[in-house]
Amino acid sequence: MKARSRAAAIAFLAAIAAVGAQASPGLLLNADFEAGAVPGRACPASWSCSQHSDPHAFAFELSSGAGARGRFLKVTRVKPEPWAMAVQALPGADFAGKRLSLSVAVHGEALEWAAGPMIVLHGPGGRILAHRKSLLKRGEGWRRATVEIEVVPGTERVECALIIEGGGSAGFDDVEAAVAPRAGA
Repeated sequence: MKARSRAAAIAFLAAIAAVGAQASPGLLLNADFEAGAVPGRACPASWSCSQHSDPHAFAFELSSGAGARGRFLKVTRVKPEPWAMAVQALPGADFAGKRLSLSVAVHGEALEWAAGPMIVLHGPGGRILAHRKSLLKRGEGWRRATVEIEVVPGTERVECALIIEGGGSAGFDDVEAAVAPRAGA
């Protein structure tokens, strides 16, 4: 089973590379959303998108304008569901005992509730060990939100997510994931 999962992950990464996703500074691919779109996918290259229940409740699109320096991810609720997110996963064993930081520029003028970054730590069997989020409510222009978390022993996967809760739309851009200095260091 693990060999099949590893082969699928390698094939997925190769497909992403084929459409031009470049490693951005930091830990994530296509963190600035400038890579070309993947044909047949609404979610940007290198990202996975999901929503609460109805798979058509939110629209994910690459957009420009709104004062952004280039393209950004725009997520808009089109049916009544509570949340949606775009995610990249990192191997948890690489970060055990370290502090991770996830930061994103959020454009929230059209938000009904809040949006921002979230980090989720998964253990054996996908069990959630811990999570942290930092959400911004509606506000003018682009604002930065940052969340940090200590990666606990036993973490197998770290999910770096951009989440919108509630209605309206949010823009996400210039995502940065990095190992942060330990608190008090």
